[in-house]
Amino acid sequence: MLTTRTTLLLTLLFLAPVVTAQENLQSRVGEAIARAADGDLDRVWEIGRTIVEFGDVDQEDALARAITTAATDSSELGRLAAAFALREIAEGSVFGKELFEILEPVCRSEDPTHRAAALQMLGDEGLFNRRLLPDVAKILRENVDSELLDPMVRLAATRSLWEIGSDEDRRKAKDTMLEFVRSRNRTIRVDAALALAEINTDSHGPGWDVLRDIAEEPSPEGRLARAYIERENQMREAQARIRRLMLGTMSTDGEDSFGVLRELLVRAHAQHIRGESFDDERLIESAAKGLTSSLDRHSTYFTSDEFQRFFFDLNREYAGIGAFVAFDRDGDFSITRPIYSGPAYRNGLKSGDKILQVDGWDTHGHTSEEIISRLKGEPNSNVTVQIFRAGLVDPEDITIEREQINVPSVNSELLPGNVGYLELVTFAQNTAEECRKHLRALQEQGATSFVLDVRNNTGGYLLAARDVVELFVPGRKLVVYTQGRDEEERMDYATRDRAVVPDAPLAVLVNGFSASASEITAGALQDHGRAVIVGERSFGKGSVQSILPMRSMPGEDFDDKNKNGQWDEWEEYTDRNGNGKYDVGAHVKLTVARYHLPSGRSLHKELDSDGRILNPDWGIMPDFEIDLRETSPDLAWKNAEIFRLYRDGKLQEYVKQKFPDHQKQFLEIANGDGGDTSLYPEFDEFFAGLDTHLQKDDVRRWLRYLIRDEVADLRGKAYPGGRAVGDFQEDAQLQMAVSQLLREHGEDIRDVPEYGPILKLTFAADGSAEPAPKKG
Repeated sequence: MLTTRTTLLLTLLFLAPVVTAQENLQSRVGEAIARAADGDLDRVWEIGRTIVEFGDVDQEDALARAITTAATDSSELGRLAAAFALREIAEGSVFGKELFEILEPVCRSEDPTHRAAALQMLGDEGLFNRRLLPDVAKILRENVDSELLDPMVRLAATRSLWEIGSDEDRRKAKDTMLEFVRSRNRTIRVDAALALAEINTDSHGPGWDVLRDIAEEPSPEGRLARAYIERENQMREAQARIRRLMLGTMSTDGEDSFGVLRELLVRAHAQHIRGESFDDERLIESAAKGLTSSLDRHSTYFTSDEFQRFFFDLNREYAGIGAFVAFDRDGDFSITRPIYSGPAYRNGLKSGDKILQVDGWDTHGHTSEEIISRLKGEPNSNVTVQIFRAGLVDPEDITIEREQINVPSVNSELLPGNVGYLELVTFAQNTAEECRKHLRALQEQGATSFVLDVRNNTGGYLLAARDVVELFVPGRKLVVYTQGRDEEERMDYATRDRAVVPDAPLAVLVNGFSASASEITAGALQDHGRAVIVGERSFGKGSVQSILPMRSMPGEDFDDKNKNGQWDEWEEYTDRNGNGKYDVGAHVKLTVARYHLPSGRSLHKELDSDGRILNPDWGIMPDFEIDLRETSPDLAWKNAEIFRLYRDGKLQEYVKQKFPDHQKQFLEIANGDGGDTSLYPEFDEFFAGLDTHLQKDDVRRWLRYLIRDEVADLRGKAYPGGRAVGDFQEDAQLQMAVSQLLREHGEDIRDVPEYGPILKLTFAADGSAEPAPKKG
């Protein structure tokens, strides 16, 4: 029997190695940073690289803390070494705040070499989130504007300001570079000319005269100047081809290539039955869409409004109260669900709350766009909403301080069997960072295997897919490569040894709507043997698009108060066309390359002119193929009957009436009811009153879906997915994935009590699972 003293001793022995490891890491980092004080910049970068090697992949957070702590009281060169190391281990803007705090004192150093190095390290927009970027830009502007500083310092600040600043900052940076090009100091003149060439500025400017002067020199600067001049010549030729195209001079028979378009515009106005109702802008938009769609099915032309919506899907951030909103069944503008990390939820707003007024302005009779524009506003400003909900005698006014809202692109849940489930809604800028946080949280909850769900995820940023894959793949391995139309236009994207879950069993769920970045993620994990793929064949989009602004229809000027490079709802703008709203300008999305997985395979579905598939191996083929249909096609009447009950509001009425008195019971049902209708208060009486041919289990399932929506506010977290998708009780694809993961642990899903009564799988003699027959 263990005594208290023995137990205490064992506890101390268990804890001692952990404490020692942390102290050892802190000591090694501190010693390395101290050594930097005795060297030059080359020595600083060498020490920085050494520090990066101190921590394993799963020690990045501990290493970052050690670097930050050691840098606090270190020399300027020590801070530079610390910042270099922190940049190397940073993932997105994870350590941006710490990096800025380390570099800020050096950015005011009396030593121009140290100061220039610090300012140069700030020139990476991806390291800093939107809240921090204005502070970074401010210190860069201070160094650019100070004419008494060493030109080397100002030039370093100028280059970084160009990289992370607003349009106004870029103009300032360019003007400052042009000023340096005219310097009498040859070194400064050359550095400024190379900087101007790097940002693709006008080839007729004075910087190019400097480059042409040094192009034949056998020096690094000369070689770089030659490369820039060659690139510029290629760009000028490409622009000339575009100009010839726009002027219609590329026709081989001398006819006006754009005559057809002009004639069609005239005929549409003069001869179409509704010709007087069309304007040229609308017709040209339609022509532009027709042109781009004829190139391939993924190239497209965006009007200003379309691009604004598209941009938000990939950059899910705005300033406001933090809520999903829409008109409800009664025609009232309501909260469909608050964002649980946002100010609306913290101030007591709930799903279903009707928003009657915004700052005394009636919402009745106005569009969603008009109401939402009033809910949004400058961060830290107040907005008062008048709301009404069941149980209130009179409407209630609630004042909310607006915040910068990040709309989540990742949702997660710990499933029975210690399976961590992550739903990726899209591949946005912050998706990998969100995914990383969810993985850490699931690990802390006890997850030992993971499901990554990219069903219905149509893609997003290619780099976001690379960043997600590297959370699961250790080392430095190819994720995807893109190939343009020329052989030398190949770009490789590889992991950077940043795995959070390098070896835990992993499954990826895909379906016919998983496309692009989703397919890159699933395919790379499949190629590296890192994950089992479950579900249905993916969409088959293996092409890469670039999004380009249309110079002929540019965005309107605006006052970029927060210096984030994009218009926010609360910022003033020049309404050039007088339509009463900000126009970001038209954009075109053009296919510029194809992507290939590590094995070299292309997933793109190739079609001939008649729409026939040319390559039978398109898309991601699941290792375990299973569909999600809840009923067989010959029983479609069930879906129609459910829709009737839903349309009539009978299911919703039951949940609304029972919820106030059965909140704890409903929360348990939402988490799992085992298919047992007796858990639902007065279910039999309710079912009898429906007068339906549906089975009790059909009604139970849909009631539970509604209950899961209702209790989200209660638990302060939405359930991932929607309806059957992501629900371990009803999602056969998810059950198959969990079954495969548990088998890797030597376990059987049938032995986990929560799955037993509701499994949609059948099992062979060896314990392997397969889809059960669809319900009748």
